[in-house]
Amino acid sequence: MSSILGIDIGTTAIKFNLFSKEDYLILCSKKYLVPMKESSHEYSTQDPQVILALVLKGIQAIANDYLIDEIVFSTAMHSLIPIINGEVGEMYLWSDKRAQATIAEFKVLHPSRAKHFYEVTGTPIHAMSPFAKLLYFKACEPEFFEAVDQWIDLKSFLLNFFTGEYVVDYSIASATGLFNTLTFEWDQEILSFLKVRKSQLPRAVDTNTAFLISQEILKKLNIPTKIQLYVGASDGTLASYASLVGTSRKISLTVGTSGALRTISSERKISQTQRTFCYYLAENQWVIGGASNNGGRTLEWANELFYEQPARIFEEIPNCLMNSPIGAKGLVFLPYINGERAPLWDESVHGVFNGVTLGHNRQDFIRAICEGILFNLKVIYNDFALQEKVSIALSGGFFSIAGMAEEAAAIFGAECVQSDYTEPAFGAVALVAESLASFNQTALAVVPIDSLKEISYQQSFTHFSQILQKERN
Repeated sequence: MSSILGIDIGTTAIKFNLFSKEDYLILCSKKYLVPMKESSHEYSTQDPQVILALVLKGIQAIANDYLIDEIVFSTAMHSLIPIINGEVGEMYLWSDKRAQATIAEFKVLHPSRAKHFYEVTGTPIHAMSPFAKLLYFKACEPEFFEAVDQWIDLKSFLLNFFTGEYVVDYSIASATGLFNTLTFEWDQEILSFLKVRKSQLPRAVDTNTAFLISQEILKKLNIPTKIQLYVGASDGTLASYASLVGTSRKISLTVGTSGALRTISSERKISQTQRTFCYYLAENQWVIGGASNNGGRTLEWANELFYEQPARIFEEIPNCLMNSPIGAKGLVFLPYINGERAPLWDESVHGVFNGVTLGHNRQDFIRAICEGILFNLKVIYNDFALQEKVSIALSGGFFSIAGMAEEAAAIFGAECVQSDYTEPAFGAVALVAESLASFNQTALAVVPIDSLKEISYQQSFTHFSQILQKERN
């Protein structure tokens, strides 16, 4: 039986899923947590060598029990790794905010250029992107900037280890703010503005491009057979594709550490308001949407406030939803405790509790936090301007909390579905699979709309939107 291993490398964990190529059943799964190197609220980095070690650990652990024929990668977007004199530096993550002031100044001083750069790349002008970080290093750390020989990302770092070449896929490249998705080349105007040379960047290839893992590496891993390695795509686009293949739904809602609302389109579509991204997935397949900084990490923060035991809040949320009414007695939470990408694209924004009274208790606060996370994502959803009701595929740990999928269905006014096949690793496998004809979707869990809840949530969402507008003004 032939198999394919999907490896999904996120900012908090690496997930390994080995699939049978006959029926795409999951044969084996493993997960390793990835340590963060947060030296301050603004700085967010990781050690790429640690990630590589965990990737090798997972491959070896699975290869001990199963024959691996192919591997395909999913990696997080917006990573940036400098290489100086052959030494690989720390990896700057999307959540690293050191470019916040620099990119804000750029948007004020160069509005037409910012708009043009967004239009050719599909990447919003924001501190998350490698474009913004390079702009920061150029302006604020010029000696370091000049010393860097190569600027790479996590995907090209891994591909270099396994194949000996710095290669990145079009999907990851399209989220850098440096890659022209009209021409599928590193944009020379943007590189000239940054004073970055094309030779400093990895070679960009399509997402289904395959390589053979070098014999030297296979020998180190003690794997006797050849393994074909696909470059794959980004975790966000692959989560969206997994939802499409696994549930037949084009709209996907993911809430893990952060959150995102995405849809798949056969056409490249750029927002006139610059509020949504447009990232490449495969030929005639684009993923359009918005990602929020404030998902499950917001609940972790709330747990630190309200409970002594780690992760206790995830057990208590169902009770809070039951004992606090929809709207949390007028308490509104704007969940921007970690700045924000979509829908605001403003790293300087802060979280807000509005309407606090002596009548509010802990359960009201926790309900307000859950509602605030989902209401914020509904603002992104409304940007899609859909003309008819659609069904939404849910994914991410947030929706493993009892009752949360039902709340989402009522808030979005849409039937929701859940499946084991909505994770990026399956999306990566589906992207390069020769045929998915044998794959069936019988394991779907359908979450209907509670019409009474929907009416109540419509009122609460209107209140949320009014408070948000007032705060932004």
